[in-house]
Amino acid sequence: MGKYNLLEEKWIPVIESKSLKNIKVSLIDIFENAQSYKDLACEMKAQDFVLLRFLLAVLMTVFTRFDESGEIYEQISLDENFIPKEEVDRDDIKDYKKKLINTWSILWENKKFPPIVKTYLEKWKDHFYLFDDKYPFFQVNESDIKNNIRKKSAFTLVSGKNINRLISESDNKISLFSPKYQKNSNKEILKADELVRWLLTFQAYTGLADKAIFGDDKYEVSNSKGWPYDLGGIYFKASNLFETLMLNLTILHPQEVYNGKIQRPCWEYASDDLIKSYLSYRDVDNLSELFTNWSRAIYIDPKIDITKSFSMKIIKLPEIRHINNFLEPMTLWRFNNNGPNKDKYTPKKHMADESLWRNFAMLISPQNSSEKIHIPGLMEWKNSWEEYKNEKKSRLIDIIGDINLRIEAISMKDDGNATSWVPIDELTDYLNINNFVLTDVNQNDWENHIIDMVNITKISVGKTYGIFIENIIKIRNIKSKTYKTQKLEELYSTIDGPFKDWICSIKSQDLVEKKILQWKTTLKNLVLRQADKDFEEASTRDFKGIVEGDKIINIATSYNSFKHFLKESLKI
Repeated sequence: MGKYNLLEEKWIPVIESKSLKNIKVSLIDIFENAQSYKDLACEMKAQDFVLLRFLLAVLMTVFTRFDESGEIYEQISLDENFIPKEEVDRDDIKDYKKKLINTWSILWENKKFPPIVKTYLEKWKDHFYLFDDKYPFFQVNESDIKNNIRKKSAFTLVSGKNINRLISESDNKISLFSPKYQKNSNKEILKADELVRWLLTFQAYTGLADKAIFGDDKYEVSNSKGWPYDLGGIYFKASNLFETLMLNLTILHPQEVYNGKIQRPCWEYASDDLIKSYLSYRDVDNLSELFTNWSRAIYIDPKIDITKSFSMKIIKLPEIRHINNFLEPMTLWRFNNNGPNKDKYTPKKHMADESLWRNFAMLISPQNSSEKIHIPGLMEWKNSWEEYKNEKKSRLIDIIGDINLRIEAISMKDDGNATSWVPIDELTDYLNINNFVLTDVNQNDWENHIIDMVNITKISVGKTYGIFIENIIKIRNIKSKTYKTQKLEELYSTIDGPFKDWICSIKSQDLVEKKILQWKTTLKNLVLRQADKDFEEASTRDFKGIVEGDKIINIATSYNSFKHFLKESLKI
């Protein structure tokens, strides 16, 4: 008999909307009361992202099979386990899509999830035990490990202090700033609720430090680091968890080829069947499978004493195809102009020194742009809100209304070692923005105006202020190759908060010209203030300057030139 069932045990940390208290709830609780919770509250933002995708996998599975009343869509047929017997017939796909949109709109209007979610989960209850000898959650059976008879090690042993990404400590290297003390093997111990969350996170952000694979021959593709590891993750956050889940529930995929496919979450399959599927290098064609993809075959002894040091056995699995894999809706994309992926798109991770707003064009794909941009599927789903209508002929955008959104960004930073890719830190950012700004294409075209302001800001910093810094480098004969980059990032850091505040302040009744002037004025003041600071730090040598060709370059002439070009570029 299994132990610690996720449907009943309280393992998901959330924030209550009314009390703002942090509590833990079960999988049943979170769907029954999502409207009463403000947000997920896990140990890391990366863990929030992984858990959100897991919850979305449940919803995608349920609501591509059942409508809001728990009725099976007439375009599909289910077996006794609620699994579709076949994909939706292409002749029925148009009607099926209409039903999906209608279901989504009614769910949004009802402001809570219906009983069918609980009914579905209870049907699969036996597959949600953390400790089980038959269907352990996100794990394999002992036989799957034993069957991996190899010349080398059949598995890698991973300890509790390594699976806990707040520590990420190996047996060879001690973490100096651990949130857990070492005495009595405390770092090795994980409570059951912690273990579930870190198990999900480990499957998503693994790295490549372990060695064991299935069989003796290398896989035909690279070993998986964890699919989300390579993403520049983005998702919408709204006023409560119900709205957050709904806005990220791309019930109609923007890539038509994926609509009507059978959702295949990992818990609906035996572990040996999953391993066979992974080792067949089959392309994933549905979001539930993508959101519950494994990077490792993990075995945890179901009889483990959770009060003692924890360890688990793992074996590497092949990675998911990265090139042009537009099934993934929650990432930025990079067009590769060279290298092995030339002329192809691959996920673009967030950078530690680059705010999300600087990549705004990658979020919305500006009109008349010559750049090769593929916007995230989530943003394409957002764009469809103006197009899709329910059975009452109401557009989704009208049903959703004028709400404030927060675009969250998340990536995992690695150790820079291509042989291990150890996760060492998470990179997070956000952008608060009103929903109407992201859908106001025809009236004021705010998306493209914001992109214009992003570009003007980049010119003011990178070019106008950048040339001023280059002159200072010449005048002072600075040898450091990072001086200019440091100065530019210092200015970007100053601009970051005000630019986010400006975007957040845009309202539907605002005049475009007035708001643009507001930002240009703010930008001018911020850039001037930084240049003034540099000017005030000038020495006698800086004023004396240097001779370059037939002219003298000093701090005064460089500063005056900078102010002239800043005024010219901003036109204010």
